[in-house]
Amino acid sequence: MLSIGERTIKWIKGALIGAGSFGKVYLGMDASTGLLMAVKQVELPTGSAPNEERKKSMLSALEHEIELLQELQHENIVQYLSSCIDDDHLNIFLEYVPGGSVTSLLRNYGAFEEPLVRNWVRQILLGLNYLHERDIIHRDIKGANMLVDNKGGIKISDFGISKKVEDSHRAHRPSLQGSVFWMAPEVVKQTAYTQKADIWSVGCLVVEMLTGEHPWAQLTQMQAIFKIGMSSKPAIPADISPEAEDFLQLTFELNHEKRPSATELLKHPWVASQALPLGH
Repeated sequence: MLSIGERTIKWIKGALIGAGSFGKVYLGMDASTGLLMAVKQVELPTGSAPNEERKKSMLSALEHEIELLQELQHENIVQYLSSCIDDDHLNIFLEYVPGGSVTSLLRNYGAFEEPLVRNWVRQILLGLNYLHERDIIHRDIKGANMLVDNKGGIKISDFGISKKVEDSHRAHRPSLQGSVFWMAPEVVKQTAYTQKADIWSVGCLVVEMLTGEHPWAQLTQMQAIFKIGMSSKPAIPADISPEAEDFLQLTFELNHEKRPSATELLKHPWVASQALPLGH
């Protein structure tokens, strides 16, 4: 069980704002301060129901997320506030990011213009660089896990399957965790898992933002696994600037050792000179 002793936040449950394999996310209000928070809830395993093992694994993923998040503080990463266990749930209290995910914005507003994508990619790379400097691979970079605040700032969320690599030069034991359409070839082939896998996923996220669809949108997951496993690269969107095309070609470098790091990509002309969003 959680080894962290934190004050129990008295909170009032609001609307359901998200659900995933890990459990549910509610809008919550701190009853004593009025602070709005995102509250990630997982039911605690009880009885001998068939899904008890599944609940145990959800719980362990969430505890892992807490351990990681407690150490992190960066404006482009969703801020961890606290956590507690009540009668039948483990609750994680997180910064509430009001704009929702990139995926929901794409659904509501359509594909984004290049200047906006550049701005957000720069912010994502800043957050990713912060993680990579701490030997953390996110492992699930995609639009659904990028949250936008009301001033155009963007934050990386959902650390449920992130991996801290004790020796950053050693590839983590491969596994097919993550979302297939954004996956790097070496991850699909299970030959290596380094921070460079996140860089490939950033390229896929750029495609997603520029076109409104993730790469390989016409394929099933199994077809995509086969295609990526055969070292196919996602199609580069038409009608984008030469700088954007060059940026994508770099992220889709098949040899992960030659793929640029987040630090290197932050120096790329496509993202290097970005205006900050209003209010920052």
